[in-house]
Amino acid sequence: MGFFNGKISFLMILVSCLSAVPFFLPDAVAGSEETSVILKIFKLPEYNKDSGDLEYIVYGQEANNVGVVVNLKLLKVDWIGRDIKDIKGTVTTPSGIYDRATKIIRGDEEVHFRSDVMDVDGVGFDADQKNQTIHIRSRVKVILRGNLMTDKEKQAINARDKDDKK
Repeated sequence: MGFFNGKISFLMILVSCLSAVPFFLPDAVAGSEETSVILKIFKLPEYNKDSGDLEYIVYGQEANNVGVVVNLKLLKVDWIGRDIKDIKGTVTTPSGIYDRATKIIRGDEEVHFRSDVMDVDGVGFDADQKNQTIHIRSRVKVILRGNLMTDKEKQAINARDKDDKK
């Protein structure tokens, strides 16, 4: 009986480990292009290959991994800034298709982008994870907040204001 329970425990651990990392398995290891792995409630951090810095995190309710393409449901992406605690922007959408080779997520449904300086809503998108850019295709609504000047522009205005006071 102990041997039987040990076998089941080993299989359960093996299955849980494999289901937690389907994104990281190379296609040759994961199987052919026909291999499909479904993952529920996932978090996929992506790191810069050169620096090792965290670049973005993909979250979702469900991922269906078929080769290099991943079909995602209830998707959220956090783009990370220079500091790991600094989230530059967040993209949310009901579904998308993530191409692991190009690091681009595409979708035809509504999409929402949120950051400290703007909110953008629309329908249909192409989000390039490497460059942390998003193209929203239609029905785009943008709300800008705060001061959008660059540091150089702020310095020029401060210098001008100091000159005016003299």
